[in-house]
Amino acid sequence: MKTALILFRSAESQNEGEYLDKIISIFANNGFLINSVDMLSVDDDLGFKRRLESLKETADNLAIIYNPNTTFSIKQKIADDVETFLDENENAFKFYDAICKRDGIEYPIEYCHIPMGATLIPNVLGAYQGFMIDDMQFTMTLLPSEINEISVMVDKYLVPYLEEKYGVKRKRVTLKYVGEINKVNQVVEKAREVSESKFSCEIEEKYGDIKINLLFENFETDGGAIALRYIVGSLKEDIYAEYDVSLEQRLFDVLALKNLKLSVAESFTSGKIASSIIENSGASKIFHEGIVCYSNKSKVKRLNVKVDDLVREGAVSSIVAYQMALGLLQQPECDVAIATTGIAGPKSDDTEKPVGLCYIAVGMRDGIHTYKFNLTGNRKAITLKAKNKALFLTIKKLKNL
Repeated sequence: MKTALILFRSAESQNEGEYLDKIISIFANNGFLINSVDMLSVDDDLGFKRRLESLKETADNLAIIYNPNTTFSIKQKIADDVETFLDENENAFKFYDAICKRDGIEYPIEYCHIPMGATLIPNVLGAYQGFMIDDMQFTMTLLPSEINEISVMVDKYLVPYLEEKYGVKRKRVTLKYVGEINKVNQVVEKAREVSESKFSCEIEEKYGDIKINLLFENFETDGGAIALRYIVGSLKEDIYAEYDVSLEQRLFDVLALKNLKLSVAESFTSGKIASSIIENSGASKIFHEGIVCYSNKSKVKRLNVKVDDLVREGAVSSIVAYQMALGLLQQPECDVAIATTGIAGPKSDDTEKPVGLCYIAVGMRDGIHTYKFNLTGNRKAITLKAKNKALFLTIKKLKNL
């Protein structure tokens, strides 16, 4: 089984190699290898037409990655190739319309057009909708340009279809989890023991944010279902997604879905939470403000933290984190508040409190909860772990609404 890939490059393109590697990894992590890659110019419509004709004879599957800079319509060229026409797909429009409302942007209506007879591949993260055309001898797919969107569409729609088509009985599951990697390793090993399943597992960890990739070769017959139930059941309180998505994107999606606005007050995380949220396109719809209140004076003036509590408990305390979040919620534009205070190191703050101690407050007008952590690592590791903890705790709060 041969799978080919077509991408488009433009003169101003940057990091093409890294981008290509990410796409290849998405397919490889799902058990499908890319056997050939064509990188075409954004204005090479004739070359694109010729590659389509050629790959029908030499490949079994073709994935085409959309580039908004092409000077011709990729969708129209594909429709012409299969002798049909483009039409506004009703289901594609529903996904497209939801993203337009989420982002407050009217994207080109062509984003929800697909060739007549094609199968929609929904894009739940972006406006550009994908599709698949399959004549049983050759499968051709068009996907959007954003890596996170490609990842979800390949994992949830394209690969399951190809596996069914080719009679592959394996099952792939990706879990996103925040916690200790040692616990994940212990749970996975116990799952192997109780299920007697010989599944494979790859675990990636970055500052407490953990991706668990599971692959079951014969899910229905070798105990895979038992193993998966055990893993999810053991980790479910700290699983924030069952597909590959970042904490920032997941929180953005939940806030957008619930039509809520977030405000953040950061002391020792120095704006990392706010900047990670703002990286998402359309963040203005869900983000109100971010305050880096590093000094005690700022905490008092901007957030109405009580001087007596700062003197008695210190800036790194549960009561101060609580009052920081409360100060944010006093603004009518704020629906959800996150506040952080802690000691990032390398030295303590002239108190007996240890480096790595931090308090994170997450709340809404129905209540604020503060969490205490003792994090390890250098200054960078401690602040990034705290950022991830804060994002996760907010997701957890909103999912329980």
